[in-house]
Amino acid sequence: LENRTGPHDKTKAKSWSERFQDLLEFKRTYGHTRVPHEYQPDLMLADWVRNQRRDYKKMKDGNKTQMTPEKALKLFDIDFVFNNTCGRGKT
Repeated sequence: LENRTGPHDKTKAKSWSERFQDLLEFKRTYGHTRVPHEYQPDLMLADWVRNQRRDYKKMKDGNKTQMTPEKALKLFDIDFVFNNTCGRGKT
C-alpha cells in the first residue's frame, strides 16, 4: 500500500496557521480567496474557509468563537471575502 498524506488526510488536523498558508497558496494560484464549497483538490480547505466566515460573524455578533481579532486582521490583510453571498467562488 502506498503511504500518502494529503489534503484529505484526517490523521493530523492542520493548525489555523497551516490552513491560512493553504489559503495563501490558493490565492497565489487563482487570484482570490473565494474557495468554492466543493473545491475537490482540498475539501478541508473549503470547510475551513466556510468556518472562518461563520466564526467571524459569531465574533461580530458577540458570541463565543475561535475567531480572534488577530486572525480576522490576517484574513483582512489578504482580502479575504467574509461575506461570499454574491459571486460564489469559481476557480
